[in-house]
Amino acid sequence: MINADKGQFALIAVALASAGALGLALLSQHAFGLLPCDLCYLQRVPHALNFVVGALGAMSAVPPREKRIVLMHCGLLLVLSAGFAGYHVGVEELWWAGPVSCGGSGGALSMEGLAAALTQSARPSCEEAAFRLFGISMAGYNFIASVVLTGFCFWAMRQRTWWGKQ
Repeated sequence: MINADKGQFALIAVALASAGALGLALLSQHAFGLLPCDLCYLQRVPHALNFVVGALGAMSAVPPREKRIVLMHCGLLLVLSAGFAGYHVGVEELWWAGPVSCGGSGGALSMEGLAAALTQSARPSCEEAAFRLFGISMAGYNFIASVVLTGFCFWAMRQRTWWGKQ
């Protein structure tokens, strides 16, 4: 594998990893019935953007130097993903309160507030993990994956021979 191909491979790998994370979230929702909360939906956005940006950046028409810049943007999106996931883990572990829209305490309800609450669709609370494997929630695994992928992005960016003459 020549060095220019390594940069393109790095972009493809990051895009496919984000597509895989998004695919697992959708599979757990639609095939296994694990309803996502508001913070779960929020965590999907950086992965969707990362997939699109990474796939477009990996196109052969994009020169190697620009592929490196695209990989930097993918890394920044993954930092955002890790931040959202880390916040969600903190809400699940009750380290801090989640947003009111996510099942947080909203205080006493009036009759108008109760009527409005009855018309809203039932979403699960962000404080309760829908699924845990080895004691780690899906948000926890998203945090771990996002941090690892961020590290990979910034490591790959430092491989100057992959991106042409610098």
